[in-house]
Amino acid sequence: MHEFTVVLNLLKILDKICEEKKAERVLNINIKINPYSCLDEDNLNFVFSSMSKGKKIYEGAKINVKKGKDPLMREIIVENIEIEVKNGN
Repeated sequence: MHEFTVVLNLLKILDKICEEKKAERVLNINIKINPYSCLDEDNLNFVFSSMSKGKKIYEGAKINVKKGKDPLMREIIVENIEIEVKNGN
């Protein structure tokens, strides 16, 4: 399953960003995919929820997918990540 590898790499990126920013929670992950990619938003979210199970920081987080228009773009680009940051830090 291709989504597994994508989510595994995405979690590595998210873990690093959350540690740097002292995030309490990840709300949304907005990605853009190649127009010819076979990645599916529902499958990505299923794999994400399965792989992040037990990690409170990812509870309720959702991957939002937008198809790009350029067939020469990378398969996946993380456009932005919405997080909640701890107060006072």
